[in-house]
Amino acid sequence: MIEFVTYSIVARDPSTGSLGVAVQSGVLAIGTRVPAALAGVGAAVAQAGSHLWWRTSLLELVASGMTAELAVAAVATQPEAAEAQFAVVDATGGVAAFTGPDCIPAAGHALGDGVSVQANMMASETVWPAMLDAYRSASGDLPSWLVAALAAAEREGGDVRGPQSAALLVVGADRGGLPTGEWDDPVFDLRVDDSRDPVGDLARLLTTARAHRHLIRSGTPGVPEEDAVESLRAAAEGAPEDPSALRSAGIGLALRGHHAEAFPLLTRAFDLEPRAARWARAAAHRADNAHGAALLAWLDSR
Repeated sequence: MIEFVTYSIVARDPSTGSLGVAVQSGVLAIGTRVPAALAGVGAAVAQAGSHLWWRTSLLELVASGMTAELAVAAVATQPEAAEAQFAVVDATGGVAAFTGPDCIPAAGHALGDGVSVQANMMASETVWPAMLDAYRSASGDLPSWLVAALAAAEREGGDVRGPQSAALLVVGADRGGLPTGEWDDPVFDLRVDDSRDPVGDLARLLTTARAHRHLIRSGTPGVPEEDAVESLRAAAEGAPEDPSALRSAGIGLALRGHHAEAFPLLTRAFDLEPRAARWARAAAHRADNAHGAALLAWLDSR
């Protein structure tokens, strides 16, 4: 049995059918222990005094045709459920949660349309209502809504012991779907295993992940050249302190002739990670054209 004092959220995006879960806790690497999701099936969490396998059991029951309510009711019959807390949202938006009577207070959950928030050993009983309000009022898309709920929990005091780790897992609407690695892939699987500000770091990782999606789009066959350039610019703007994004965006812009934009990005990338200059030089040699020669000349002049 695990004893993970945690707050979490499971939800379904009604417009896309994507399913997601986000979690934060005062223990190490909570993302390896509490959340689970299957594309087109559901998203689940098992925390407090739950067993690890309960999260997958919830998804298996939903996949077999059970409603979220029946799946939670079935797991709640386990003899150790009194100290447990778990929840599941299914592919139709059905949602259910259970908070055992022996969970360490403050503990509780709240349900909304296609969403459940749950928390245990919290600093305040306002944590989970604040999470639900933040989820409902947040702008953007499902990953942003989930992270907004975590941030709201922290503002209410969060875990009574303080934070350590957080995670975000979002999957698509198509049952059996797998991550494709394409720019429009709905899947996000991000973890902050050890941090004094895991929710803040998770928000930063989500922003960086979106920037890298722009990089992927810029190199996707069939994307118009103008759109590829805009994607490179968006990548650099979205992750201004990420040397990988700056390096790739700078090289991409330089090899398209946008030198005035590219060279400051590359300068910043090299400041953050000096080894990036070697990759820029290799890319310029591979290009073997006027733009590559201009990049090489700039590199030689530094």
